[in-house]
Amino acid sequence: MSYASLIRNKIHTLDFNTEYSPSIFADIASTETIKKTLQRSTDIIAKTSTKKFYRRYLPSHSDMHPYAVFDDSEHTIFDPTAYTFNCFWQTSGRSKQSVSSVIRNYLATMNPKDVHTLCQNFGKGRVKSELIQKYKAMYAQGSVNIKGLEVTLKGRYDRNPAFLELMRMIDDC
Repeated sequence: MSYASLIRNKIHTLDFNTEYSPSIFADIASTETIKKTLQRSTDIIAKTSTKKFYRRYLPSHSDMHPYAVFDDSEHTIFDPTAYTFNCFWQTSGRSKQSVSSVIRNYLATMNPKDVHTLCQNFGKGRVKSELIQKYKAMYAQGSVNIKGLEVTLKGRYDRNPAFLELMRMIDDC
């Protein structure tokens, strides 16, 4: 059996929704073989910035799950039934949405149950990263438009009360 086959077999034993590092295959093959196999694998969701990955979830008829992620683009099959209400009013059923828009829309609701669901589906690290990017962009712009009312933002984004509350919710997941 080849090293690639051994790595693929081990991937199939990993849990979903858990972040793994390539070092879990160190006892099987060399670093270069592991790197090439993981790059070619369709069984994982790569996280290139952190060099870590998740086992890909492939939906079946007997096992329902609210999302599936595509490697080539940052999109997900969004299922509104997994959340308290549908932030994507354009469609009432499952739809393909960008991961960033799903996370940012549900962070904006500040609903603890939805934030917990986001953390389960996309990982705490990804949700925190999107929150930080969102607030940095708002503060870089200098203001935010809330239903026609222009609110000026002053100070630091990481001292914003809403930002701190959302970080607390994410940390509690």
